[in-house]
Amino acid sequence: MTGRELIRGSIAVVVFVSLATCAHAQEGPAQWLARIFDPATLKIEPFPGGLLNRKLSTDAIALERGGTKQIAIYTIPLDQVKAAADHFAKQLGASAQVMAAGSPFETHVFDFTGKDAPARFKGLRVQVSRSTFIDNKGEIKLEYQPPAK
Repeated sequence: MTGRELIRGSIAVVVFVSLATCAHAQEGPAQWLARIFDPATLKIEPFPGGLLNRKLSTDAIALERGGTKQIAIYTIPLDQVKAAADHFAKQLGASAQVMAAGSPFETHVFDFTGKDAPARFKGLRVQVSRSTFIDNKGEIKLEYQPPAK
């Protein structure tokens, strides 16, 4: 085998592997919409007045680059962040981890992704905070990683 044949063969293999990887990893809007998390599947009620933002939800899902994680992002009035955190604390039966307490960027996180999480909520993470992308709004981000089958 000559050097030129070796190079052509190597290029062909690299192109084939690249195309196979790209074809496997591509998802589109239909798959993203299907992965918007429905809190009712875990018998969780959304915060009253919270509006599901499909655009932010699908953008967050697209950034996951595949997988099975489900995400839903709700927008709420900015002055309702604490009330929303209390709403989820009552439903989840847990206290939130609070970061930046007392600041305009106070964030409440309920994390049930660890090995000691209750079975009912295993794989769930809820974050209530000021919206990252919408001025003067709060945001509730629910992420759920279903158990492997």
